Amino acid sequence: MKRILLSIILALILVPVSASEIEDDYLDIAGDYCVVGDYNSAMEYINKILIINPSNQKAIDLKKGLNHVIANDKKSFIENVSPSVKQAMEYARTGDENGEYQSLLRATKEQNSYLAYYYLGNFYRRKNDFTRALDAFNSSSSARTDFAPAYLSSAIILEEMGKYESAINSIDKYLTFNPNDDLAYAIKSRAEFSIGEIMKSKADNQRAININDCTEYQFDRAKILYIEGDYQNSKNLFSSLLKDIQTSKIYEYMGLCDYALKNYSSALSNFDKAILLSNDDEYLENKYNEIKQILENNQNDTIQSEE
Repeated sequence: MKRILLSIILALILVPVSASEIEDDYLDIAGDYCVVGDYNSAMEYINKILIINPSNQKAIDLKKGLNHVIANDKKSFIENVSPSVKQAMEYARTGDENGEYQSLLRATKEQNSYLAYYYLGNFYRRKNDFTRALDAFNSSSSARTDFAPAYLSSAIILEEMGKYESAINSIDKYLTFNPNDDLAYAIKSRAEFSIGEIMKSKADNQRAININDCTEYQFDRAKILYIEGDYQNSKNLFSSLLKDIQTSKIYEYMGLCDYALKNYSSALSNFDKAILLSNDDEYLENKYNEIKQILENNQNDTIQSEE
């Protein structure tokens, strides 16, 4: 049961993209309730998300997991949460950010302060104050060295800040508590990818896929195949993901694979789609024009040879 609950919490922590800011906020609040075992309150916020956006897949998946937890695990450690943390959660429910913040600051001086620091880190992260968020997560893990979510949250912040080596160290600490967590391996793989440790990245990506074969991890795998120079298999994998991913980035990678394979007509088409889905990306425009020039030159060479 701990594994199920942990997976729920991890899914909430990452939340790379969602339909609206209010959905992000509700996911954060639901995640806080999951951490302390108040599953009914977490479910309340998940249901709010689904009223706003019935197709929010993260909320749908979380609701399924929560239903399983509620049905099979009646244990909770919410009674161990300090009064100030409970008050902060109530302020969060009503949208009183100042009340939430002041309550969390008070809670850091009370018993079980690791949770107060953890929530404080989430508060700072919502504000994109990564430095303070990282300090709070570090304080959480210092206050309770076996509180695994703090290590994962630190790793996510460090990865977002571009501090990949430190992110890997935090993930390794987290994995000592949860050695079979797919999201942890995925984050570690992405950090390794960013610093050019492609073999390690590929191995950790495969570990993530072995545990949970999902679209996001397959997208990472396709990127690794591209960097390895396996352009055809990379292109094939990207193509298979189009039913789930329609972003500028996937068409960009498909175009790059085509370019490497000298399939310039297909490359031009994919870069054209990438440009349509991007927000004024100069690199894409330049690449498109480069490929267009290659096609025009090839066409001129063909005409001259026929003459």
